Parts: sequence; structure tokens; C-alpha cells
Amino acid sequence: LATVNWGAPKVTGLSTEEMAKRLDAGLRRECWFVTGRSLPELFSNSFTFSDPQVSLNGIEEYSRGVRSFYKQGSAVGEIVCTAATAPDTITVVWRNFGTVNIGPGFDLAPYFVTTTLKTSASDGGLIVKQEDAFEVNNADLIKYNLFKAKRPAVPPIESVACPLPK
Repeated sequence: LATVNWGAPKVTGLSTEEMAKRLDAGLRRECWFVTGRSLPELFSNSFTFSDPQVSLNGIEEYSRGVRSFYKQGSAVGEIVCTAATAPDTITVVWRNFGTVNIGPGFDLAPYFVTTTLKTSASDGGLIVKQEDAFEVNNADLIKYNLFKAKRPAVPPIESVACPLPK
């Protein structure tokens, strides 16, 4: 993460649609949901993150957290679609799989994550909050790790239909 400019000037004044386009382009180039190589200029200094297991404050803390959680080079984050879904809301649907740094390394079976990002007009339209929602079947995860030879092929991300409204 040495090349991430944590002090980059904030890009304020974007509409939610413009922010969604910037996020989509950035995530497709470098899926920071897994790599941690985020675009701090799009995030408010008051940014918070939460998912079913974790809550963090600040884009740098979030980025460093995901960078250490996922085994870099093995974990994959692939964007299905990104859309402005309300005046202050951007939704990203993405697929996550690969190895995480739990114990000797644990493989995640492919699953979909719905990430909801909230912007704030009073904070220049920057992203102030991110919530990740997903469902993972623990029994399937155990089978995925025990029976590696029987893992199904992962279909190309381009074959996954976007569930978000157009």
C-alpha cells in the first residue's frame, strides 16, 4: 500500500452517478475490497465500514485491514455491477473468493457480496459509510476446503447478470 496517497486532495462535488462511475472504474482496475489499494480521495475523513463481523473507522484502516485479511495474489474480488441506487447511495455487487489469512490459510468458496456505499452532500458528496452484506454457508465452506478436487469451475464474471435496477 506504499503507493496509495492517503493524503490526496478530496474529489468533492460529484453527483452520486458520477461517484458511482468513478468507483466502478477504480474497482474494476484494482478491487480494493480485496487488495486494499483504495482511492482515498473519494472517501470522507469520517468514513466508516461494517460487515457482519467487523466495524472500522477511516479508509486507511479499512484498506490495511482487507489487505492483511486476504492472501494477496490468491484472493479475488470481481465486480459484477455498480449503480447509483438512491440520491445518496451507490450499490456494488461483486464476487469474492480465494484464500484468506486465517490460520494456515483458508479458501473462500465463490460468493456474492452486496456493498452499499453512502455519500453525504454535507461532506462534499464523498463516501461516508460502507456496509457489506453477504450470506455464507459454513457447511459449504468446510466441504469446499476438505474436497478441493471436487470444486466446481468458477464461471466468468461476465456471465453473471447484474441484479440491480437499470
